[in-house]
Amino acid sequence: MLSSIGKKSKFSLNLLILFFLIVSSSFSQDTVKVVTYNLLRFNGDTDRNVYFKKIIDELSADIYIAQELSNNSGVSNFLNNVLNYGGQDKFISAKFYDDHDIDQALFFNKNKFEIISTSKIIGDPRDVMVYRLKHIKTDKLFYVFNLHLKASQGSSNQIRRETQVISLMDYTKQMNNDHFYIAAGDFNIYSTDEPAYRKFFEDTSTGYGKFNDLITVEGKYNNEEFAHVHTQSPRTTQFGGGASGGLDDRFDYILFSDSLITSKKNFVLTNSYNVLGNDGKHYNMAINKMPNLSVSQDIADALHFASDHLPVSVEIIFSNDIVDPVNLAPLVSDTAFNINEFPSDGIIIGKIISQDPENDPLSYSIISGNDKNIFSIDNDGNVIVSDGKLIDYDVYNSFLLVIQVSDGVLKSNLQLTINVIELPPLSVDGSYINSIKLSPNPFEETLNINFDNLNYKQFRVMSLEGKIIKKETITKNSYKINFSDKPDGIYVFLAESANKKSVIRIIKKGS
Repeated sequence: MLSSIGKKSKFSLNLLILFFLIVSSSFSQDTVKVVTYNLLRFNGDTDRNVYFKKIIDELSADIYIAQELSNNSGVSNFLNNVLNYGGQDKFISAKFYDDHDIDQALFFNKNKFEIISTSKIIGDPRDVMVYRLKHIKTDKLFYVFNLHLKASQGSSNQIRRETQVISLMDYTKQMNNDHFYIAAGDFNIYSTDEPAYRKFFEDTSTGYGKFNDLITVEGKYNNEEFAHVHTQSPRTTQFGGGASGGLDDRFDYILFSDSLITSKKNFVLTNSYNVLGNDGKHYNMAINKMPNLSVSQDIADALHFASDHLPVSVEIIFSNDIVDPVNLAPLVSDTAFNINEFPSDGIIIGKIISQDPENDPLSYSIISGNDKNIFSIDNDGNVIVSDGKLIDYDVYNSFLLVIQVSDGVLKSNLQLTINVIELPPLSVDGSYINSIKLSPNPFEETLNINFDNLNYKQFRVMSLEGKIIKKETITKNSYKINFSDKPDGIYVFLAESANKKSVIRIIKKGS
């Protein structure tokens, strides 16, 4: 009897081992550490590298979401001399856009992630960067939104921050509960009562796309009660262009999608949310004022000298229990172009800027507002004049077109306003304008120019695009200009003296 039980137990154990082998072969999981960090106008200068290297070693993260990169040299410097120093080859950077201001960047562990696409949500004063990553081990998609919102207090700045968040959520509300994403960066938000902060958590029209904050305190951050969440500034003296005054504000955030927080899967390790160096005891103090109860003095010094922000980190579990997200619609925004009346057919008046999150090829069409087919749009998004003679300021001072952008499956619409600019008054054949007679006007091939006097010093004849057709120093009273090789349309005649300009609109019409 005992022998029989022993055999059954051994058999059961073997089955259990086999079960775990099967499960482990079909199930994979990985814990990823994510950091957001404002690098304080980091450029190609290597003076702060020694501090950043100590901080990066302490953080030991897989994804670094960075703000305030000054240029491409700053990206290369941080990648090669900080993240990959000492001959390492672990990190790579996503595509970097060196725009008109300080910009955002993303660095990630190439052994854990692949970059699928990098795009932008247009904003003021800086765009929101959109990174679409794939976790290699689980083959799951992960979206990172990198924000650096408008700084400073005041209602106008609050409005600009809120507008930027609205643009972000216009994007995320297209997602669903199977999408996994975070918004991170320097938000420059002073209070949980600020509209920009509240907007992150509002229900959307689709029911998806809002965010979650692991920090639950409410109110104005600049007080000692909230010292444990402060991220700016770890210094009390002014140097290196950064803010001073000691730790007193929570500017740096990582926010999470519902799918990462509220689902039964709960992939965010909530207890892992951390502000490096903040022990809650340094309100209005420098982070390296002894003692610091959360990091060594060496790390506290590095945080003090490296930047005027502290890095924020969190750990996220990736598993193949995550469902792949669906396709997203193209990202578009309303825009406006200006055009002079009576333009030449075929000219491009502007280009629609759009981005597909999956980098699928896009197509464009005009779905309303183009009843007389005055305009067309090509596959690159260029808006083209098809019938310029109908663009008359006296008839239309503007057009409102609805442009549809498609990725082949999903479509997005935007409004395009085309403002018509009125040209200078039209000269009538036989009339005088400022002692100048142009005849005939309209003309077929030859324009006659007559000056009553030689007070004018020179004249130019130009296309509406500004291309000079004829330029002469005036030495006689009469000129003839042959337009036989020029297309029909509107041209501009400009005569100049030392203190006066006369502009006349002229028209070439075929016989």
